[in-house]
Amino acid sequence: MKKLTLTFCALFALVVAAPALYADGPEPSSKEKEVMQPAPPVCDFYRAHEWDLSIWGAYAFAADTGQFNVPNDDPFFPDEDVTNTSVLAIFGTTISSSTTEPANFNPNERVNIGQVSKNQLFARDDAWGGGADVKYFWSRYFGVGLEGVGLAAKTNFAGGGLVTLTGRYPFGRFAPYVTGGIGFIDGGATLYKFFNEKHTFLNGVVTNEREFWTVDPVANNHVRALGQIGAGLEFRVTCHIGLMADFTWNFVFGQEDHGDKIHLITEQGTSTTTTNDLIFGTSTTSTVVINQALELRPGHGSDNQDFGMARFGVTFSY
Repeated sequence: MKKLTLTFCALFALVVAAPALYADGPEPSSKEKEVMQPAPPVCDFYRAHEWDLSIWGAYAFAADTGQFNVPNDDPFFPDEDVTNTSVLAIFGTTISSSTTEPANFNPNERVNIGQVSKNQLFARDDAWGGGADVKYFWSRYFGVGLEGVGLAAKTNFAGGGLVTLTGRYPFGRFAPYVTGGIGFIDGGATLYKFFNEKHTFLNGVVTNEREFWTVDPVANNHVRALGQIGAGLEFRVTCHIGLMADFTWNFVFGQEDHGDKIHLITEQGTSTTTTNDLIFGTSTTSTVVINQALELRPGHGSDNQDFGMARFGVTFSY
């Protein structure tokens, strides 16, 4: 009986003490457990259905470099100006004479005597320029685009456009690529040497003449076909901005070829001599003077216009 009484007393004490013991313990937190969010995935640097805009500067160099040696020659033969000569004589014996050249018989002369630059696009060995292209990649690996290019040929702009096809192989931030295209190019120039003769007139006659030679560009204003092949590398700094560098070789072709032609220049005038004879009076004689020169007339075509081009720029991808 005592054991039973002691058992009930122990159970009663436990029931009474349990709330107090629980009240002294830590209260449960009302805050929910914080859930760690996974890091966002790294963006895909090169994507299918991607639009790329590239803006670049370019250094181009001609396939045909150097210059032809064109000497400083007077192209006219014989080199005789039309003159008006007054002669003072006694019985046909000349005492004194003076020579003048009538202005109307002596136009200023400018004759093309030869091609100087071997390259017929830049009129020099190299040129700087730039351009832009837009591409659409229907997959991660292949895209089509439109390209515009401009180059600072000597005194005459050379520019054109192409339709391009590009294949690339992305890995990480890098994407090596090959490209090719076909289009057109216009402009450019070729250097030629000119013989020049300038006259100074006074009271209708030539008082001074000056001969000199100049090397001047002759513009090429005919559209030619343009083909392009090349390879390069792109590096994506971010998902939407990249750096690009490539090298392309450009073929100029397709223009109907009209070579330079030689044209014969003929200048004709009258050499008039007036004789003032103290005995027989004044008499006048006239002699026809014909001077001839060969002038080069530039043709047009697509020869000697191929060039290489290194490009460096930035790409915006969307």
